[in-house]
Amino acid sequence: MTVLNAAEYNNIELLKRLDELTNDNIEIINVNGERYIGCGLKKKNLIIRGTAGNNLAAFSEEIRIALYGNGQEGVANTMSDGEIIVHGRVGDIAGYAMRGGCLYIRDDVGYRLGIHMKSYQDKKPVIVVGGSVGAFAGEYMAGGIIIVLGLNKYQPLIGHYCGTGMYAGSIYLRGEFDLRNIAANVKIETVDAEQMAQIIVYLEQFSNYFGYSLEKILTEPFTRLSMKVKRPFAHLYTGFVS
Repeated sequence: MTVLNAAEYNNIELLKRLDELTNDNIEIINVNGERYIGCGLKKKNLIIRGTAGNNLAAFSEEIRIALYGNGQEGVANTMSDGEIIVHGRVGDIAGYAMRGGCLYIRDDVGYRLGIHMKSYQDKKPVIVVGGSVGAFAGEYMAGGIIIVLGLNKYQPLIGHYCGTGMYAGSIYLRGEFDLRNIAANVKIETVDAEQMAQIIVYLEQFSNYFGYSLEKILTEPFTRLSMKVKRPFAHLYTGFVS
């Protein structure tokens, strides 16, 4: 295990040092908003202590990150594969255009979680949030799974316009939520046993990573959000002659 002290480098120097290391197991301490950590890296195991800056693990493949602290904007941006475990909260656009891998977040998330997420063949991105999410979660979602657990009850489970424009994928919500926050283009249904079987492995992982009781998580009912139609806004741009 190679240990780097982020306080000894500026942002660019830290990124260069990470690129130079041949050791696949790296711990970074005293992180204080440094951006692009793990960006584009492959087959690395990172332990990060502190607050990670924007675009943590963007464009990464087969990477594993355990972040002991909070993440700023763009965590797992266009991530292709791997696993990120955040022992804290993250900001806006987490999981933007995520193409594969898993992102586990213990606490809350900002706006536009998982927008433009997409699946391809055997790649299916998954995001599990222990707290609540802001507005426009799952906007234009094109595949994958988002699970929002709401284990802290001090604010609403989801923000406004959840699922706006989604045309594939699924959003699973645990417990109660305001129906007015769900986009009109979204189908709402109670999760059945078959659907629960598809997400239970991710709930088990979440409970193992953060010390939550799986039994407690399962005491609340789950609701699944999915697309009503594949082209929710077709009426806005078809039928016109230029």
